[in-house]
Parts: sequence; structure tokens; C-alpha cells
Amino acid sequence: MRSTAAEKQRIREYFESVGSKDPIVHLEKVAVERVGSMFYDIWDVHCAGERWWAVTNPLNAYPQTDFKSRDVVLTFHIGLTLRVANQHTVPISEEAAELLPGSWRRWEQAVEALSMAAEAEDFQAVGMRLRECLVSFAGEVAADHLVPEGEEQPQAANVVAWADLLVNELARGSSADCLRSYLKKMTKETWTYVNWLTHAKNAVNYDAEIGVAAVSHLLATMTAARLRWSRQGHGRCEQCGSYLVGGGQCQRCGWVDQDYEPPPPVELSEEELAARLATPCTPSSDISTFITPD
Repeated sequence: MRSTAAEKQRIREYFESVGSKDPIVHLEKVAVERVGSMFYDIWDVHCAGERWWAVTNPLNAYPQTDFKSRDVVLTFHIGLTLRVANQHTVPISEEAAELLPGSWRRWEQAVEALSMAAEAEDFQAVGMRLRECLVSFAGEVAADHLVPEGEEQPQAANVVAWADLLVNELARGSSADCLRSYLKKMTKETWTYVNWLTHAKNAVNYDAEIGVAAVSHLLATMTAARLRWSRQGHGRCEQCGSYLVGGGQCQRCGWVDQDYEPPPPVELSEEELAARLATPCTPSSDISTFITPD
């Protein structure tokens, strides 16, 4: 079948990128198959030591010693592609993902773009979608109360600055030094990598894969940090957005959660109550607290 010099060069560059030490002596496009809305090019690649099939969308190579015909290799390739695509799912529960719905939606769009990517420009486009994902993250976490009094509020798209302010809120104190440092460094490095990917004219599939994984890890870790803070007794105020909520009331603006239900009181029989009040102290193994009239 007819093929362009650019297509042949792409196959050669792929084998070089995966570290193949077996030089290509001949390659030929032998078929183009359409499955659903996708087209797959199948190449017969002769190397000095071994013969390969190369199948596109995404480009991958298979030894002909294991796959005797192009029909078999295409069937395997499509199945493998579907399995790999299914691994790119939101790595946290639906409830947790609702803390950053816009960010995760844009991340899934980047994953979809990656599944269709073939050229360097396509992988750069994945980087653009990941960048939009991180900007969406900044917009979802931005809140006035995160900005210290007297300081200027960061620009809406300043991902690193807003993340730093959020981390200062979620990981306060000396006990959270390591977590705070890790979250800030991870955000900065992820943002730097994604911006590099958007301009990488020689980007390959693995570069985009790393970007998708890095952004996924960032969103999941920030969500975990948010849940960690919440488990410490800090909900989020529906009026001002502050995390300083305890006992159904915001400590910053005074908002009261009308749906808050305090934990039920411990019910004790008269005998149990009399026995506990008979001594002026409560064993440390008991989480209830009783104070005698004295």
C-alpha cells in the first residue's frame, strides 16, 4: 500500500524511542483496517534480527513470531488498547471526585484525547487539555479567605499560587511540614511538566502518558488532603467557603448549618450512671466524660 515518507519516519522514530538495537532494513504498510470510527495502519517491519508488526492508534509493535497474521495482531492490539484505556479512570470514589468535578471532567477529556493521539501535535494537545484541567483546579479551590490579610489575591489562572494557599490551609502546623512541602513541590513540578508538554514539538506517546498520570496523582492527592482536613472536624462553610467549620457553625463568618445533627447523647441506666458518678474520675478507656457535682 502507498505510504508517505513521514509515515515511514514515524515508524523508525518509534523503534528508536523504545530503545530497539535491531536496525530496520525494510518496512511496508500492508493494510488499513477500519473498526468502528477508528482507522488502524498495519506495517510489516523487517529488522536485521527479527520481523515485527507495527499497528497505529496508538502505535505499538508486536513480534511476528508471536502473531502469525495481521488479523490476529490487529485483534490483540484493539483489545489491548481498550484495556489500557479503561485503566485511565478517576482513581478515587465518585463522592470524593465531586470535590473537584470540573477538574476531573477535563482530565477525562485529556485521557480521551490521548487515546486518539498519533502525532506530536496530538500529544501537545493532550498537554493543553491537562493545562486546562489544572487551571480549572485553581478556579475550584480559589476562595477569598485563603488569601492572608494584606496580601494581593493571585490571578485566577495562577495554579501554583492558589495551590500554595490551599495547602497552607489544609496542612497547617509543624506536624504537617512534610505533607505541606510535598503538596507544594508536586503542584509546581506537575504544572511545569504540563506546560513543557504543550510546547514539546518532539513529544511522543509516553510523554503524554506521564502527563496524564501526573495530573491524576495531583488531583487525587489534593482530594485526600482535603478529606484529611475534613476528618479533623473541619467541614466547609456554604456562605464564605471557609474550612473553619465545627459543630455545625463557621468560626469565620458565623454561618450555621441547619442540617447539622449533633451526635446522640450516651444513654445510661440509673444503675450505670450511679456507678460512674460514685468515683470522681473516668477511666481513660472510656470516651465519655462525666463530672461529679464537686
